[in-house]
Amino acid sequence: MVESASKSVLRGLPEVFASNQFSDCDVIFCLDEIAPTRTAQPSTGAASCAQGGPEGADLSLATADGPNSSVVFGDPLPAHRLILGLASERFTAQIVRWSAEGADEITSPSQPGQSACSRPQLRIPLGSAAEVPAARAAIRFAYTGEVPADSSVRQVLELRRQGAYLQISGCVAACDEVLAAKVSSSSTATVASSHVEGGSNKRARTSEQAPQQPPAYLQLFESEVLWPDPQAEPAFGAILATGKRLLVPHFGNSLAALNTPSLRDQLLALPAVALEALLESDEFGTDDEASVLLMLAEWMRTNFDQAEPAIRQRLCRAVRLVHLSRPYLSLIIPALATDHEKDPEAPAGWFSGADALEAAFVATYVSTTQVERDCLLSAGKASGPILESLRARPRPQCIPPSGGLTFNWHIPKEDLLQAVRQLQPGSSKTVSCTFDDPSLHAVAARGFCWSVSVKVTSGQSTAGLFLHSDLSTALTPPGSRLSSEGTVTKLTIVHISARLVVHRRQGGAVRNVEGTFSSPEYFLRLGTGRGWSTLLPLKDKQQQQDATGNTAAVAAAAAADPLAAWVEYLTDGKVSGTLTLLRPSV
Repeated sequence: MVESASKSVLRGLPEVFASNQFSDCDVIFCLDEIAPTRTAQPSTGAASCAQGGPEGADLSLATADGPNSSVVFGDPLPAHRLILGLASERFTAQIVRWSAEGADEITSPSQPGQSACSRPQLRIPLGSAAEVPAARAAIRFAYTGEVPADSSVRQVLELRRQGAYLQISGCVAACDEVLAAKVSSSSTATVASSHVEGGSNKRARTSEQAPQQPPAYLQLFESEVLWPDPQAEPAFGAILATGKRLLVPHFGNSLAALNTPSLRDQLLALPAVALEALLESDEFGTDDEASVLLMLAEWMRTNFDQAEPAIRQRLCRAVRLVHLSRPYLSLIIPALATDHEKDPEAPAGWFSGADALEAAFVATYVSTTQVERDCLLSAGKASGPILESLRARPRPQCIPPSGGLTFNWHIPKEDLLQAVRQLQPGSSKTVSCTFDDPSLHAVAARGFCWSVSVKVTSGQSTAGLFLHSDLSTALTPPGSRLSSEGTVTKLTIVHISARLVVHRRQGGAVRNVEGTFSSPEYFLRLGTGRGWSTLLPLKDKQQQQDATGNTAAVAAAAAADPLAAWVEYLTDGKVSGTLTLLRPSV
């Protein structure tokens, strides 16, 4: 019988939350006028509570005739002193104060849903109205002992913060349990589906099939402003450690992060602590360390103003300078280091991983023999972070040994037609190819941007296919040495291993045309293109005549259809092909 009665009481507690039934006080949410400008930041009370002690917040007795704050959020919340007192030491202390101040007389509300003005009021100061739902949820936890099942990660963190502020017994632990379950459960489906080898396009399609809501571990990092101190709270620290581990399989590698638009957006939204965990991981892959630095440059372009100098330096030092490619060591890093020395607070001066002399030392170290390297190290020229960089392991190679990473491109029929019609006798036109994902303007690889074009020439029975290289605009902000026109293209040679394919059909059979660039044999000046001027055979007038036997008909057809020579390449209103990145040989 006793057990049945206890269960009945437990079942009844949630039912009286926010109800006037048996209520004997009101909870008032009001503005903390000590810090009225707070919005997303934790309130003063929340910070004080984290340090312990019930005196950190102004939870005081007030009546309608004498409020402590001129700004009140919403209607009073009917409450029950017995439940609040049992749920929170802070509330217990307040109830004792009420009794001591003679405020123990209770007046029943005159109407359902309305509190009498003489009832004791528990005033909870908040930073803004945005904190009310979480504070209300914390009071609800005192009645139910539950975290709402449909809460997002951010909502759970907000509840956790208010639960700690109000010292609601068990609330922090329950929130941590929910957060741990959300983060762990989101890893299995999301990470498994996002890790796809064999091409960034496949990766992009997989990502687009995923739910719009980011996985829980990304939501965790997006809500960094709500975190408690992980060092002071080991349970939350363990959740954060799990989230950091899941970042690597989520993003996969630098090429996926740079070339998959959905991942790129998530990367740019990461807080510094998450990006640092990604860069420090030995499991995070790349084709070349230069692509990791490019990834960091893209993040800096978006987040420079929000990152403190010390944070920027930690992120830059997570790049493994010793494994950078020759173009980066010989020009990019020295230019970035010079920009930093010129003005470290300007966006162009974001790179603080090494000064100009340290950059020169790393470049010298990489270009020497092992015997010379040992001599340089024994001379004590490298120390601290630079020495750590020299000892860093290379990251896993992210390009599969066979097959490579493939990106689809195309030229709309209208673009090709416009170019052909604009041709003058003896002239040429270059038509830029568009990658199938419209937000992917160029493929990032080896720290540079790569694009494809087709070249058509008047009177020629062939067309050309070219690969172009360029610097990302993330590396050339205003004021940077790298933004000087012509300097980089004159001084930098870049290498690439890749295969270009153009889809072609002859007599119903697929007879693709392709060309391969093999490093180290294939190179080009940065900012230029290189390829084959006569790679794509076209149907000339003689061939068309042979097929029809009617010269006049061929001439008429050519006048009616300027793209008749391209008939073997045009499918579904476009010329299409692929760019496949191959594993570097150097």
